[in-house]
Amino acid sequence: MPGTWADHLAYLEAEFADAVAAPLSARKALLCALLADALADRLFAADPTTGDILEFRAALACRSPALGHLFALAAGRSRLVTETVAVPLERYGELDVADFMVSLYNGHTVQRVRLALPDGGRLDIHLVLAEAIEALRETAAPTARSD
Repeated sequence: MPGTWADHLAYLEAEFADAVAAPLSARKALLCALLADALADRLFAADPTTGDILEFRAALACRSPALGHLFALAAGRSRLVTETVAVPLERYGELDVADFMVSLYNGHTVQRVRLALPDGGRLDIHLVLAEAIEALRETAAPTARSD
């Protein structure tokens, strides 16, 4: 696969920025999740001392629950859903104008893409992605991987 680790990380970060800019696009969020999953495999392949890939990915998931959630999504054990969520009044200042207007007419609610977990829980996919990307960045940082 051509390109350095930094190139692939930059691509993931650019796609993440696109996903954040389109918060109702499950497709963009899923693309980011799959790219993060693939980067974990690249980390494994770049280090000949890592041993078994399943053990390596399990160790990553233990260090970063967000990565574990993305691994589950990529494997089909979780899924993305678009749901209506309540916006507490104290968080109204965080909404952009469009979401603010929508929430006013919809009982202080907006729609969001969320990660539906196997146990029935829900997580904001964009927060999970941000945490997972940071975990990948930190995992690769000690060796400054260049593939």
